Amino acid sequence: MITPARRPFPPGSGIFETMRTENGLVAEFGRHMRRALSASQALGIRMPDEESIRNTVQSVIKENPYPIGRLRICISSSGLVATHDEYLELTEGGYLTFSPHTSKAKGEQYKSYPYDEHYEIVDEARAHGFDDAIIFNSANNVTETGLSNIAFLIDGLWVTPPITAGILPGVIRAIAVERCDVQVRNIHITEVPSAQEIVLLGSLKIAQPVVQVGEMRLANGAEAAAFAALMSEKVEYFSVG
Repeated sequence: MITPARRPFPPGSGIFETMRTENGLVAEFGRHMRRALSASQALGIRMPDEESIRNTVQSVIKENPYPIGRLRICISSSGLVATHDEYLELTEGGYLTFSPHTSKAKGEQYKSYPYDEHYEIVDEARAHGFDDAIIFNSANNVTETGLSNIAFLIDGLWVTPPITAGILPGVIRAIAVERCDVQVRNIHITEVPSAQEIVLLGSLKIAQPVVQVGEMRLANGAEAAAFAALMSEKVEYFSVG
């Protein structure tokens, strides 16, 4: 089981973005900023100007350089807070269970903190020896996991749930759909046992093959590993200076 360190959020509430960095370059920086802008408008939080964000990000990366890093930007009524920590690459496949909690989310979700509801799902899964849990909505369709979007290989096709299922519009999920031909459709709970492979999609891990869901062991992982490698190739990195 993999239990990466969890960085606390600033006091209060706001929106946030977490991004992967490699040698000072930020993965899909523009996409993350557009998502943050959308969330700020929806939630009534003033977004700092682009130059301020870029200067703050450039400074925090320069002060805390890592070959692979975890950049987090938090925006609230109190202003902008950015941190940059070392990110240790995942070397193991993920172990998932099923969350007993039904998602009540409707439509597009926004990445906001405190992130307690998501962390509670993850903590509950980890208490039972898993890394995370698959969440279903009231229609018994897959939404996401506590910390990641998710894609399934079913009948030879990679598929991922739609935004309308009540999920976060993940940046890496969007790349999977746009650049890796992942199909978007509802995935019913009854289809999960028929999945040949499953991959978790996230801004830090990019694409992590899943080894086991509950008591179900997945295939040998060759196709999931190939898909994960393809996803890593498709992610673009940008200078913020």
